[in-house]
Amino acid sequence: MALDLAALSPQIRQMGNSLAQDVNEKYARLNEVAERYLSETGKEDAWGQIIDQAIKSRKLFPWPLAKPLEPFDTVEDALPSPTEHIILATDGSQIDVNHHGNALCYLINIGKVYLHYGPESRAKLSSHPLLAYEEEDLYLQKEGMQRIPVAGRYVNFKRDVQEIKFLTDLAAEFTAPNIPTLALQDGTLIRWVLASEESIIKEHFLEPYRQSLDYFCQEQLPIASYISRSRSREIMGMLRFIYCHDVQVGQEPRCQRGKCSPKGTQSNPSCFICEGLTDGQLLGKQLQEDGQRGPLFISLNPMNVSDDEERQRIHFFYMRIGREIARIEVPQWVAKNAKHISLVQSLIFDQCTKGQGYPVALARAHEQAVVRSADRRTFEKMIEGSLLRAEVPNFASRKLESKEQITL
Repeated sequence: MALDLAALSPQIRQMGNSLAQDVNEKYARLNEVAERYLSETGKEDAWGQIIDQAIKSRKLFPWPLAKPLEPFDTVEDALPSPTEHIILATDGSQIDVNHHGNALCYLINIGKVYLHYGPESRAKLSSHPLLAYEEEDLYLQKEGMQRIPVAGRYVNFKRDVQEIKFLTDLAAEFTAPNIPTLALQDGTLIRWVLASEESIIKEHFLEPYRQSLDYFCQEQLPIASYISRSRSREIMGMLRFIYCHDVQVGQEPRCQRGKCSPKGTQSNPSCFICEGLTDGQLLGKQLQEDGQRGPLFISLNPMNVSDDEERQRIHFFYMRIGREIARIEVPQWVAKNAKHISLVQSLIFDQCTKGQGYPVALARAHEQAVVRSADRRTFEKMIEGSLLRAEVPNFASRKLESKEQITL
């Protein structure tokens, strides 16, 4: 047995006891933070100004930030979904480049879902595999002779682009006049994973993504993303300012990243009360009924606010789906249209009701996209057979062969 379960067992028990202690302490802080948050209702514009000033000094404020666009105490119930409507969704998975394999290539598989609800309900579920093996797929060309191999996280980036590209294809094929339609994706619409990449990488993957987002704007077809169990702390970043003794409304913030002015004999900074708490936990105290949403915020992630296309800047709200508080992201042009936001909320709630707590369209798209272990083995055998028929020498490494034929 590779994993010594007997040695692991006491460590797991120790972890459980530690987590139990943390829960009680965090719950007490969460109650206090939620009360303070609601007490600031009516001061959203003032705190927004402070946050705007903070963004200009990003080096002093390294934590995530969000800016409120509605009163903190906003609670909106979900309206009944339209009798007839369309849901479009995509999801993706991949087989990464195997440098020990027979051929240098990778596979992206996109699951596509079209659901038409109403008097004449119909659906179409499919998948679209994309095999990348050409030079332009395997490398990004830099200046001169330098090339960047597309593997690992770069394949993830490419999959993200393909997911939204295929979503635009679904929209072009299946949207109908006067029928409410929602395009839905799983995960964030903010390309924050590109923040630390070189400019050539950012532009290569951002430009097609922006073009797809722009298509939905031109067609006025709402697009949204659903994030289950979000760990985001952008609202908590805003609350750190509210708790900071060195931040006052109407004055430039002087917060020094934990070197705050002391209050009494406390050893921790005043904003430490927010440590380890998430936005979802905070809004969960406010949203009591199924389908309710909280206030709209704009994410101040650098990859979001640096985007020249303001209409594509991502806004978000939280909504209760049973025991879960989900984060819903939408572009600015959707957020500024009350009818769009109401439609997004009602259709996502309806989807989650049908899917027992998770949007059924996204669940079906995942099923179409997922590449299982058996699929992966078949894929590798197909490549091997194709190379043999083409009389291409076997270039699999000895390491791969040893894994396939382990003997003791």
